[in-house]
Amino acid sequence: MLRIAICDDENSICNQLEEILERFQKKSSKELQIDIFHSGEELCLYLSQDNHYDIIFLDIELKEMNGVEVGQIIRDKMLNETTQIIYISGKETYAMELFKVRPLDFIIKPFNYNKIQKVLEIALRIIQRDEKVFQYKVGHTTYNLPIRDIIYFESKNREVIIHTINGSEVFYGRLKNIYEDLNQSKFIHIHKSYLVNYNHIIKLEYHQVTMSNKVILPISQANRKKVRELQLELERDRIWH
Repeated sequence: MLRIAICDDENSICNQLEEILERFQKKSSKELQIDIFHSGEELCLYLSQDNHYDIIFLDIELKEMNGVEVGQIIRDKMLNETTQIIYISGKETYAMELFKVRPLDFIIKPFNYNKIQKVLEIALRIIQRDEKVFQYKVGHTTYNLPIRDIIYFESKNREVIIHTINGSEVFYGRLKNIYEDLNQSKFIHIHKSYLVNYNHIIKLEYHQVTMSNKVILPISQANRKKVRELQLELERDRIWH
């Protein structure tokens, strides 16, 4: 099941989006759960109670807390980098503000079925890719961890520390082998000691990255050009309108 939230203070927009999503559900045979919120405060309160959405259609011009503020709370306070945020607006003047929230897309009202279908198909590809698991062993026990929950790997001698949204775990391994296992996912080797999940980078600078858990990691001089090239390649997956 795909969990989708619509957050807009106009009933007509919520109803129109809901109808389009229900049409998409019938055509695609995807099971959707659709919830509607009429304010950013209402949505944030629900998310703060350990609730999660795969996709949020988020209006920018909300009356009290606007959509950019809501997005920043989701990303920076709730440390949620996996929910796909799709902004909706009647204006086209928010590009720089939205960049900090790392949305999947920005759709101008009025929208139609084809626009929504296109962005939903992109979101589904990303979500399905991130549903893959990383398998590792601690002692005689094998663990399967969703890749979307991994923030970064850290190598220390023969051990690897896996840092996740729920804490850290240590196991024996090599970053080189892990990188090869995850070559279809968005992981970047920024340093001989660090392998990071691109989806959990909240700030990428020439010499360092800031991860979603607020940890700052160095990019080695030898890797800086390669990291920049990979960043450009990965960003091509994102579509802006």
